[in-house]
Amino acid sequence: MRKIKDFELFRKNGALKQISETSKNTTADRCMVDSGIIVIDFDQAKTNYCNSLNHSEENSASADALCESISGDKYFLIEFKDGDFSTEEIRKKAADSAYIISGITCKDVNYIRTKVAFVLVYNGDAKKLSTRQKIAIAKANRGKEKYDIWGLDELCGFYFDDVLVIEKSEFEKKLLGKIKSIG
Repeated sequence: MRKIKDFELFRKNGALKQISETSKNTTADRCMVDSGIIVIDFDQAKTNYCNSLNHSEENSASADALCESISGDKYFLIEFKDGDFSTEEIRKKAADSAYIISGITCKDVNYIRTKVAFVLVYNGDAKKLSTRQKIAIAKANRGKEKYDIWGLDELCGFYFDDVLVIEKSEFEKKLLGKIKSIG
């Protein structure tokens, strides 16, 4: 695939932004991530795509950011959640986003399924978890096992190469350094 920054709908109307801006909770007026790495504001890319089709974006959902790995062999589609959320909401955003990537890049779902990882970054202080869920996440973060708290693993192998559910502090420690700045 061409570099994602080479697709006009991923660039126009201010779609290239710092990842901190794409992680912003507008209700609380704070960013989940503090970094100047340039990524694609996928909400804006969705708007650009819908406008190119003369279609209302009201019926489409999207993740917050799309970026490339430093190695250049994988893309990360990232959804930041600073408050409460439902599994259905995240699944819709993931599925619609896969379709939008396919529409913009003219790549079929098989390509996306092998090259794009979906990443849900949540705020552990805002999303209340049971003790069992916290223990499972701690084990998963230590690499001991993978635990599907919100039923998102079903997206893996169907829409995406991998599905990662990670707390914001772990995201900054483990994944942020693997993202290449587009700018």
